[in-house]
Amino acid sequence: MLRYCTYCKKEFDFPPIVVSGKEILICPECGKVIDKNSRRPADQMAEKTEEDLGKAVGWFFRFIYVFYLLLGIAGVIGFISGAYGLLYITTGISLLAYVIQFITGTTTFSSGVIFLPAGATIGYLIFRDIKGVCLGIHVVFLIRHLLRDIVYTLIFKLVKMG
Repeated sequence: MLRYCTYCKKEFDFPPIVVSGKEILICPECGKVIDKNSRRPADQMAEKTEEDLGKAVGWFFRFIYVFYLLLGIAGVIGFISGAYGLLYITTGISLLAYVIQFITGTTTFSSGVIFLPAGATIGYLIFRDIKGVCLGIHVVFLIRHLLRDIVYTLIFKLVKMG
């Protein structure tokens, strides 16, 4: 089994029985003690690549987590500011993404089948316009994600306390 000496920066092959035994490992070159679990340090370039890949995957999952929240905020801003193109585009993207997730069975908001049409109906009844329908859809997404974030935060705090 290969073990690495941190003093002379070399790797040495020891029989497995010696590595798993009670005896300490001695470096054949410098005479220092070698840890039985020592390994050659990983290549710095490979480690950096792994770290960058991990950060990219983390960013992607964070984006997925806040996707509907960001679109909902943009849609409400579009409604309030009168940028109705932004409102319609964000509504279309939200609904398309939700329908794709619902069809593929990857949505965690399956009750959206009830709440999204209800929000659209309430938005229409209040504003009597397609803009109100879009706003109602965004409000449902915002309420759902804000409640989810509050519940998750409470759960994480309870787990930390325990």
